[in-house]
Amino acid sequence: MEHKWALIDSYDSDIENIDFSVQELSPLKLVHQTIITLDYPQSYKVYLLSSDENISKEKENIDIFYHLLYPIYTQYALKSKNIEMEKLIEGVQNITSSLDLDVLLTKILDNVASIIPGADTAAFWLYNPVIDRLVCRAYRGWKKEIEQVKYRVGESVTGKTFLDGKPRIYNSFREANEAMKGTSNENDELLKKAFHGGKVNATITVPVSFHNEIIGVLGIHRVNLEHEITDWDLKLLKGLTAQIAIAIENARLFTEINRKNQVLIKQNEVHATLTQLSIQNKGIDVIVKELTGMLGMSLIFVDLLKNEYFPGRAILTFSMEELAQIIGAKNYPIYVDLYDHDEKSFFIYPIFTDNTCTGCLIVSPQRSITQLEHMIIERGGSVLALELAKRQSLTEFYFKKTSDFYQNLLRKEAPRLLYKQGLDIGIDLNNYLCTTIIELTNFIDHHVLQTSIHRLVSRIKSKLSGIDKIVFGNSNKVMLLLTFKTIDAFPRVLNNIKEILREWEQNEGVALRAGVGGVYTGVESVYKTHNEAARAIAYLSSRHRSGLMEFSDIGINRLFLNQSKEEIERFLEEIFGPLNSNKLRNNELEKTLITYVQTNQSAVKTAELLHVHINTLYQRLKKIEDLLNVSLEEPENRLKIQLACHLKESFF
Repeated sequence: MEHKWALIDSYDSDIENIDFSVQELSPLKLVHQTIITLDYPQSYKVYLLSSDENISKEKENIDIFYHLLYPIYTQYALKSKNIEMEKLIEGVQNITSSLDLDVLLTKILDNVASIIPGADTAAFWLYNPVIDRLVCRAYRGWKKEIEQVKYRVGESVTGKTFLDGKPRIYNSFREANEAMKGTSNENDELLKKAFHGGKVNATITVPVSFHNEIIGVLGIHRVNLEHEITDWDLKLLKGLTAQIAIAIENARLFTEINRKNQVLIKQNEVHATLTQLSIQNKGIDVIVKELTGMLGMSLIFVDLLKNEYFPGRAILTFSMEELAQIIGAKNYPIYVDLYDHDEKSFFIYPIFTDNTCTGCLIVSPQRSITQLEHMIIERGGSVLALELAKRQSLTEFYFKKTSDFYQNLLRKEAPRLLYKQGLDIGIDLNNYLCTTIIELTNFIDHHVLQTSIHRLVSRIKSKLSGIDKIVFGNSNKVMLLLTFKTIDAFPRVLNNIKEILREWEQNEGVALRAGVGGVYTGVESVYKTHNEAARAIAYLSSRHRSGLMEFSDIGINRLFLNQSKEEIERFLEEIFGPLNSNKLRNNELEKTLITYVQTNQSAVKTAELLHVHINTLYQRLKKIEDLLNVSLEEPENRLKIQLACHLKESFF
C-alpha cells in the first residue's frame, strides 16, 4: 500500500493538545488515525500519524522510520542546543552590561522559560540573614502574593534545598505535593493565592552558590506538559544559577562601591563645610547647628572642660558628672538606653584632644546609626575637637596673663598700678581678700593634668559665679584669689569651696588638697594670704592628707612647717629612741609615755586606758625617767616630751 508522509513541526501544529501518555509503540485510536511514538535521547519524541490501522504491526518499517528520522532529530536537537547556548551567552552578556539586579534576574528567568520548555513559572529565593528567611527576589508566572512568602531554612522544598545544597526534581504532582509537607500555614495560603492555577506535573529546585556558600534557591514548575525534567535541564539550570550568583555578587560589589563612593563624596562635603566654619571662626553654636542639619537628628555637643553644652536651649538628659562617669576612659562611641516612663536611646561620641576626653556629641537616634551618619558625626567631632583645642589655647593664654599679674601682686611692686589693673579684670584689691591654693596630685600624663586643671578652673568659675575673683592654673595647682566687700561673706565662700572639693573627689575619683590663707585687706596683703595658703598645703602634704586646711587651723604646727623632716626625726629619736631599745617590750614604754601626755599626766586615766594596775604604771613611768635621764615633774622636761609626742602624732 502506498503511504504519503508529511513532517510536521510541533511548534506549528495542534499536536501538543493530544494526550500522548502512551507506552512506546502502542497505538492510540483516533478518528481513522493511528499514532506511533518514537523516543529519542534527551526526551525528544517523534509521532507517526497514519490512517492505516495495521501500521503499528509493521515493526521493521517502524525501525526504518526511527533510523531515517534520526538525522532530523539530530538537527532539531542541535537547533535546540544552539538556542540554549545563545540564551546562556545572552545571560553572561546581560551580567556584564547591567548592574541592575532586578533587571538581571528578570532576564535570567526569561532565559529559563526560553531554554526549558514549560518553565513559565519560576522564582528565585534569596536568603536574608537579617530576618533569617528565604524571600522571593524575582519571579515569573506567579502572582504578586509570592512576594509575601518567607521560608524558614529547612521549610518546604525551597528551604530544604537551601539547607543541604542538593537539587530536587519531582516529575509528578504527587511527589511535589508530598515534598511540600512542612510548609507553614501562612506560607501555604500565600502560595495558593500566588499560583496561577493548573496542575503541577514537574518541579525542580536548584541551590544558588557563590564561593561554596549557598545564597539562594531557583525553583521551577511545569504545568500540563508531558515532558519530564531531565539531567540536561538540570545542567542548564546549574549554568543559570551560576549566572544568578555572579549577578548578585556584581550587584553587591557595585552597590558597596557606589555606597563607599557616596560616603567619600559626602565625607569631603561635610569636612569642607565644617572646616570652613571653623576657619571663619563662626563658633561652636554655628558648627553644631550645621552638623544637626546634616544628620537630621537631635544632637547636643557637650564641652566637658567648661561644663557647657550646645545648643543652650536643648534639654540635657545627663549631668556633667554622669557623662564623665559614662565615658570614663573609653575612646569609642557608646550606646546608652534609659528606661523611665519611655525607653530612650542615646549615641554618645567622645571627643579627644591630646588623648584626653574634652567633650562629646550626644545623638538621639530613632534607629541604628548608619555608616554615613557615623561618618558625619566623626567628622563633626574632629572639627569640634579643633574648636576645643582653640579654647584650651585661649585658656592657657589667659592663665599666663593672669599668672603674671598675680606674681606682680606677690612682689608688691607698684601697688597703685596693680590696684588699677585689678579693677580692669573685675576685682577690688582694697576689699577683703583671701587666697586659696588647690593642688592636684598623682598625675603622670601632662596632657591629662592640664585638662583636669582646665576643668577644675571651669568648675570653680561656675560654682563661685557671684564672687569677684581671679582664678588660673599653674602647673599642678589652681590659684584662687577671692575678694568680697564684707568679711561675713567668707564662711559662705569657704563652704562653696569645700563642696567643690567634695564633688570633684566623688565624681573624678581623685582627692585634692586645698590650703586657705587668712582674710586681709589691701594689695600688700596678697603676699601674706598666699604664703599662708602655701604653708597650709605644705602641712597637708607633710601629713599625706587631702581635703581643705585653713592656715589658722594649723595651730602650733605652723612653727615647724619650715623644719626639715630629717631634723624633726632626729629630735624624736632623742626622746623615743632610748625607750625602744628593748624590742621584746613591744614599745610599751613609748605607748605609756604618749598616753600619759595625752591624759594631761593623769595616772588614773592612763592606767585605765592601758588596762594596767596603777602600781605597774608608776613602775613604767619611773623606768621612762631613768632611761631619758629626766624628771617628768620639771616644766621644761614636761614641755619637751609633750612637744615630741605632738610632733610624732602630727607629722608621722
